[in-house]
Amino acid sequence: MLFAAVLIGAIASPSPSPTPSAPSDPCGSILSIVNRPTVTTGVCTVRTGHFDLENGYTNTTNTGTGGGSSTIYPQSFLRIGTADPHLDFEFGFPSYATTSVGEPAITGSSDVSLATKYMLGYSSNALWGVYGAITYPTGSKAFSAGNAQFTGDFNFGYTINPEFSLAGGLSFNALSGINSAGAAQSYFAFIPSLELAAALPGGPSQVVAEYAYFSASGPGLPSKSLIDFAYQRDFGNHLQFDVEYGFSPTVINGQTQHYVGAGLSFMN
Repeated sequence: MLFAAVLIGAIASPSPSPTPSAPSDPCGSILSIVNRPTVTTGVCTVRTGHFDLENGYTNTTNTGTGGGSSTIYPQSFLRIGTADPHLDFEFGFPSYATTSVGEPAITGSSDVSLATKYMLGYSSNALWGVYGAITYPTGSKAFSAGNAQFTGDFNFGYTINPEFSLAGGLSFNALSGINSAGAAQSYFAFIPSLELAAALPGGPSQVVAEYAYFSASGPGLPSKSLIDFAYQRDFGNHLQFDVEYGFSPTVINGQTQHYVGAGLSFMN
C-alpha cells in the first residue's frame, strides 16, 4: 500500500515547468569585440575589467591625374570596459601619416578621438547597439580635418547559421575636410554599411566582404561607394591578426582609390 501511495502521488504531482534559458553572451571572443578593419562598427563592447588595444597600417593609392599614395600607422585605438559590461569608452591616438597625392611627399600626424559604445540588447541570433564619437582637430595641417567631427551610429549583427553572419550600421556624421579654396569646411555624410562574414574551419578565423556608401566624400564632393575584404584570425584569447584590401569604384576628380592594410589587436 505504501508503494502504491507513493506511486499514485508521483503520478498525480505535476512536473515542474522548464525554465527558459537566456541566450548566451555573443561577445565572448576577441573576434567578436575588435572593431577593425571594416567601416562597420561592431556592436560588442569590451567587458568589465578588460581592455582592447587595436593597431593597424594602411597604404592607399590614388590612381589618375595627380595621383599618389598615402600611408597611416599605427592607428592605435584603446577601448576600456566599465562597471557596466554593455558600455565601454574608446580613445583614438594620433598616427604618423605620409602622402604624395597631388604634391611632393609630406609627413605629419592625424587627429585624436574620443568615443563610447553601448550594447542595447541581444537575442539568440541578433544583437544591436549605438556608438558615438568626437574627433578633435589636433593633427598636422595636411592630415587634420580642420574642425571637430561628430559621429553617431546604430549598429546591428545577425547570425544566419554557424558559418555565416551579417553586420551593418547606419552612421550619421558631421565631418570636415579641406575644400577647393584650401579652407576647412564642415559637411554632413550619411554612411550605411553592410558586411557578410564567413567562419573558416580550423580555428577562430573568418573572411569578411563589406559594402559602404558615403553620401558625400568631402566638402562639395559627390557620393562614393567602397567595397572591402578582410581576413581575421584569433591566436588564443588575447591576440588577433587581420589583413585587408579595399577599393572605391567611384571616380572623383579623375581619380579612384584602392588600399591594402594589416592590423594586430590585443585584449587582456
